[in-house]
Amino acid sequence: MNTSQNAPFQPRPARPGEVDVLVVGAGPTGLTAACEALRHGLSVRIIDRKQGRSTHSKALVTHARTLEVFETMGVADGMLAGGVPFAALNAHGGPRRRTTRVDLLGLPWGDTAYPFWLSIPQDATEQVLEDHLNRLGGAVEWGTSFDEILNGDDQVEALVTRDGGETERVSARWLIGCDGGRSRVRDQVGLRLTRRDAGATFVLADVKSSVPIAQNEGYAYLDPQGLLLVVPMPEPERWRIIAHVPTPHKGSQLTVDAAFLDELIRQRSGMEFGSRDVKWTSQFNLSHGLANHFRSGRVFLAGDAAHIHSPVGGQGLNTGVQDAHNLLWKLAAVDRLDSAAAERLLDSYEAERRDTARGMVTGVARVTTALTTRRTAIRRALGRLAPRILARPAVQAKLGRTAGMLDLAYSSGPLATAPGAGRRLPNPELPGGGRLYERLSPAGWSWVVWGRPGEARPDLSTARWHGLPVVFIASDLVAPAGAPATAAMPDGKRVALVRPDRYVAARGSSPESIGQHILQEFPA
Repeated sequence: MNTSQNAPFQPRPARPGEVDVLVVGAGPTGLTAACEALRHGLSVRIIDRKQGRSTHSKALVTHARTLEVFETMGVADGMLAGGVPFAALNAHGGPRRRTTRVDLLGLPWGDTAYPFWLSIPQDATEQVLEDHLNRLGGAVEWGTSFDEILNGDDQVEALVTRDGGETERVSARWLIGCDGGRSRVRDQVGLRLTRRDAGATFVLADVKSSVPIAQNEGYAYLDPQGLLLVVPMPEPERWRIIAHVPTPHKGSQLTVDAAFLDELIRQRSGMEFGSRDVKWTSQFNLSHGLANHFRSGRVFLAGDAAHIHSPVGGQGLNTGVQDAHNLLWKLAAVDRLDSAAAERLLDSYEAERRDTARGMVTGVARVTTALTTRRTAIRRALGRLAPRILARPAVQAKLGRTAGMLDLAYSSGPLATAPGAGRRLPNPELPGGGRLYERLSPAGWSWVVWGRPGEARPDLSTARWHGLPVVFIASDLVAPAGAPATAAMPDGKRVALVRPDRYVAARGSSPESIGQHILQEFPA
């Protein structure tokens, strides 16, 4: 690793038609990629064939790890202002069966500043991100379609067309396809995403209701007729309805209106919901898929272009944002590495994020299959058992951190060779106030040192730290309840080198031991 990569980095002067990064697609993943490109000193263009930002709510849940990413980007406060935390999840085994209330805000989340699920509609998320992009000096080129690509060795050339019919050939060092499940970028470079039909149809609807239930809690009904979720939205008295329904005959569509929703909710929950102001609806057949590769030369896939799955668990938007966050610091770093090290770093994107996406797609598919089975007897059994299982404290604790994506780790790939590599750095509260992440380099590498009792703060001016910021933490730091053991870095490995995305690059007893491991992988 060339440790000069924390030095201020200015974008290369752009010639007409030339840019460091071309992002195709201006959803949450693409907007994150464009914002991160600018934050890391790269020039960027972002295009989208739509005329403007979507006004539909679509994806609704932002999880703890994604909020940590947004904090690093500088937009977490905007997200919190536009959303509402879930206070609890109420699981019902049908209208007359046992109910379990999971106090989400009371779970032992451990080492995060965001111990909750945040309900924020996708259009609000996109607005926060686009406003941030504009403040950074970027802008979405709406009404501009991606047509064709030539994936060269030294650059990517893309043909784009504006609504008026004007075409332009754009030269970019890197191209990122964030253009959804039917990605044209993916098709153009010969990558494949094979969809597997989940054999289930879902309807979604955003609807108002004055039903007397807690406004900031979610409700899950595991009824023999099918799964029903009633999810709070930030707007008072507005709810997201998510329901598994019988698949209509080929070519037909359900009429999802207030009457349809009221009858469905009455049958599965016993509630008289009183639906009104049905604002947005969607119905679709579930499918799952994973691209065979996330990289082809200088072209990368992220978000739905790389992986698709059911909305159960609300993982899709979150995974896409984290894809972009993982990739962009690596694109910014390659100029400081020799060619072999640069290739290893770029290859690590697919190694880390495809493994993560595979686990997410597989896990969501299993849960969705169980919840949408056609066998009524299994649905009845699930309705009886699920509330009992959810009542167990250990299950509830795991629900918070697992769904919150706090325990994801990169266990394979070119960056996983050093001791301790690939785990998310814990973010505990520190003596004297604040949290660990607040002390780290905003966009670069950092050292974290856990001091021994009575030990003086190390001399940060010596060459052993390679010019990187050092965060020294007193030894009396106590790991929060529920936090992983690495929150206090036990077993003598009290020095950690931390990547720009807040994952551990390596741990050791000293910077010298860590430096050896890192320099073996990324020669200076």
